[in-house]
Amino acid sequence: MRAEVLSAKENELELKLQDEDISVMYIIQHELLKEKGVDFAGVILKHPLTREYFIRVVTRKRDPFEVIQEASAKASEVMKELSVAIRPTLRK
Repeated sequence: MRAEVLSAKENELELKLQDEDISVMYIIQHELLKEKGVDFAGVILKHPLTREYFIRVVTRKRDPFEVIQEASAKASEVMKELSVAIRPTLRK
């Protein structure tokens, strides 16, 4: 995955991400929206052939970089739990 900061303000961050699946971005967005201090979290697919995604986060008081890092870590944990839950089913 390649990431580029397009815009960074005190309570707003916009990133451009490439070479990743949009489902990962949606999981991170879901985790962001569960945070009380997040006013907005959106993911946009610019074009399906370029695989360029934009994610924008607006927070109330917290640093948006920290909020994205925490949401990404939580999303990773969710994926690990899902993997553990479905692994026995796949072995049958």
